[in-house]
Parts: sequence; C-alpha cells; structure tokens
Amino acid sequence: MKITKHKKTRKYMSFYINNFGFREPLLVLIDGSFCHAAYKVRLQIEEQLKKYFQCEVKPIVTACIITETDNLGPAFVSTSQLLKKFLVHRCGHEKQPVDGAACIKAMTKTCHYIVATQDRALQEWVRGNPGIPLFYLHNASVPTLVQPSEAHRQAAADGQKSRNGIRELDKTTIQALKVKEGLVPAEPSVRKKPRKPKNPNPLSCKKSKKKKTEPGGRKSESDGAAPAPVDGGVVKKKSRKRIKLPKHVIEHLKATNGGAQNKVSS
Repeated sequence: MKITKHKKTRKYMSFYINNFGFREPLLVLIDGSFCHAAYKVRLQIEEQLKKYFQCEVKPIVTACIITETDNLGPAFVSTSQLLKKFLVHRCGHEKQPVDGAACIKAMTKTCHYIVATQDRALQEWVRGNPGIPLFYLHNASVPTLVQPSEAHRQAAADGQKSRNGIRELDKTTIQALKVKEGLVPAEPSVRKKPRKPKNPNPLSCKKSKKKKTEPGGRKSESDGAAPAPVDGGVVKKKSRKRIKLPKHVIEHLKATNGGAQNKVSS
C-alpha cells in the first residue's frame, strides 16, 4: 500500500512540476485547522511531510495564521505554539492582519505553495484554482495529496497549447534578442556572389552562312550548300524577266549593228 501511495504522490507532483513550475524544496503552507488536526493525533508534521513526499520539504506559516489561531481561545494554545515552530513567511498583512483563508489565497498568487488545510471551504477554493496542490489529513489521520482536479488539468492543457503555438514572428524576435544579449552566437551571414552575364548557348545559335563573291560581282552561296527544295523536292530556278522593246528601237539597233559590222569587214 505504501509503494502505491508513493507512486501516486510522485505522479501528482510531477504534474505540478512539469506544468506549473514547482521546484524543490517544496513549500507547504499550513493553516490552523490542519495543525490542530495533526496535534490531536500526535502527528509529527515536518517528519511526516518528508516521508510522504520523499524529498526536501519546508512547512511554513504566516503571521495572519498564527494570529487567527491565537484568537480561537485556550483550546488552541498548543496548536498556536506548534505553528510558531515553523518558518514564518512575510505575507504583507503585518499592519492589518486578515483571516487565515484570505491570507493563504493572497500568498498562492505570488508563489508556488502546497496548501495543507482541513477547512472544507478553503479546500473547494483550492480545487477550483489551477496550480495549487491540496494536502489534508484523510479521516483526520492519514496524510493525503489530492489528485489534480479537472480545472487543473484543463489549465495545464491550455498552457501546453500556448507554449507550442508560438508564432514565427515571435520566434524570430526571441532569437534576435538572444543574439543581442549574447546568449546564443550569431549565425554567420552568407554573402551572395553577383551573377555574371552568361554567354548564349552555342547549340541554340545558327551558324552564319559565308557568301562568296564571283568575278562578275555576283554573290554565290557557300560551298556544299544546295538550293532549297520547293514543292515536293523539285528545285526551281529563278526565271529572268524579259523586257519587250518597241519595234522602232529594235530596227534602229539592227541598223546600227549592221553598219558597225560593215566597217569592221572593210
């Protein structure tokens, strides 16, 4: 039974450590009702807390809790003396003390405490406020750490979502701040080389055709270049246009040529 109880205790405290930032030594805030119940069954509070949690534990009280217990009358004198043996934390109510429950509610807003109480109303408040473990004496004698309530588990799930859902902009800002403060080394900046203009692909360029000039001034195509076939592979030669001359011009040219030939023959 003890082994099972210790496993549950470690499981419950791991939940609060992983999700709400609890650390050793564990601080157990004890009120007058818990101390009075422990006194009646002769329970050594500090010794039992160390055995139960199996780690370093510090039981603490406040001046408001001691004052409230003193005001309960002679039946609580021994309880008040027992409370005064524990470490007293400053609660900020020294000038105007408040009741123990109000003081505990204010204290749990600023620090991580395990609340040890037998007060039913305060227990219900602790169950409804995430991040506060509840510790009490079951049947007025058995130390018990209460299982995290549904409100505690929902708050832990919401916290996990918010931590996992950091925006990329926030990540960039956080990284820049870490580099600025010197927490992480700055990443070396890589300079890009300027691009040089590339030459055209020689395979995609057409070769220029060299033209030869003939003695008569005519330009011929390069050697080995055949004329382009037209219409079914038949090569067509270009036809010259004939100029028709008038008859009187033709007769004049014939007469002129005839006279020139006679002079040559004579």
